[in-house]
Amino acid sequence: MREENQSALLTGPVRGALVRFAVPIILSMVTTQLYTVADAMIVGLCLDASALAAVSNGTTVLMLFLFVSGGLELGGNLLAAANRPKTDQEGMSRLVYNILFVDLAASLLMLALGFWGMDRLLEAIRTPSEILSGAALYGRIYLLGLPFLMLYDLARQLLIGCGESKIPLRAVAVTSALNICLDLILVGPMGVAGAALATALSQAAGCAYMLRCLRRTLLAGRFRLSMLQWAWFVEIMRLSLPNTVQQSAGTAITVVRQSLLGPLGVAAIAGFSSTGKISLLLLMPVFSLMQSLVVFIAQNRAVGQLDRAEEGVREARRILLCYTALVTAVCALGSRFLLGLFTWDQEAVLYGALLLSRECWSYPLTNLRHLQEARLRGEQQMGRYLTSNMAVIAMNMAGCLLLVPRLGFPGFYWTVYLSAPLGLVLSAALARRGGLRRQPLS
Repeated sequence: MREENQSALLTGPVRGALVRFAVPIILSMVTTQLYTVADAMIVGLCLDASALAAVSNGTTVLMLFLFVSGGLELGGNLLAAANRPKTDQEGMSRLVYNILFVDLAASLLMLALGFWGMDRLLEAIRTPSEILSGAALYGRIYLLGLPFLMLYDLARQLLIGCGESKIPLRAVAVTSALNICLDLILVGPMGVAGAALATALSQAAGCAYMLRCLRRTLLAGRFRLSMLQWAWFVEIMRLSLPNTVQQSAGTAITVVRQSLLGPLGVAAIAGFSSTGKISLLLLMPVFSLMQSLVVFIAQNRAVGQLDRAEEGVREARRILLCYTALVTAVCALGSRFLLGLFTWDQEAVLYGALLLSRECWSYPLTNLRHLQEARLRGEQQMGRYLTSNMAVIAMNMAGCLLLVPRLGFPGFYWTVYLSAPLGLVLSAALARRGGLRRQPLS
């Protein structure tokens, strides 16, 4: 890794350093979400609402296995960010090999469990019988690419943690374009299986590219079993497990929502799924900015620059509030147009537009909570971060279980109206107790 990449977040005006680092990450994550949106659009418009619902339910089950990947990615990103400013090339190489080994072992385990349990899990979330076989086929083909996907995503996060955000952007741009092209070729003749195969093939290509990039930047020499160290494994687990628990809890609420949607019919599932993809795409710059802030805080704390880390939080808050206001307005005014991009089914459009136009008013509170949680992750206060995140997930789950059976589909957005302000209050209190003024961790 070039020296300027290592020091870019540690010197110069804070706003400029944060924005220059964040923009490639924002473009990268938006592009990643864009091709998942393209998947849904191609399936929904080229096939029908039933196919879109099958992909939605299959994706929900896949998330039960992907939460491990998400935890390792975030843990690896934070570990790389905290160690890069003070670790030599040989030490970083050993660290990266340890993380990659754990990630590969986890991916193979998830692959085996997914093939074995796919049908049972789809039945557990009350998948309608008419889309059950399609959802199972989509899930199993997708799982074939899971080891490549996990290594690809982890490699990107390791480079981002070290201050390199442009290489991951190039990788995402190429794999996204490849995925969309393969969708257009395969979905027509193969249906939902084509969408899954397109994703698996593009992720395999991305994995090969990112591993080559790691060889040229962070890895020194070939892997040897003697490089595996228990101390690194413990550190990986310390930072990854809280994120894995958070990811798994987030998956649990998705599963609960999906099971509540089942009795409402295929149109409700399709509309809900499309709304989720729109929200994720529009809010991806927020998540990207928060990830950039985590790395910014971690690197500056590692060298004792606590004032600079605090200034980074203030700059991120200003950017966050401006963007959130724009997204809220777009969702409130253009919900039907946005849903119409995913399906011709007008009932599905009505379901999705209702949810999007109501839920968007909670975005300012939710995004400010993300800011507080980014502070906690940046200073490695994983216990407080997990407390904040898990509390919101628990509130959402309880709200859905209580309100949706009584209110029907509107219960989903009324749940968010209750959980968003409470979540912000809790996260702010936890972040205030942690405080960036504490001495950096050794």
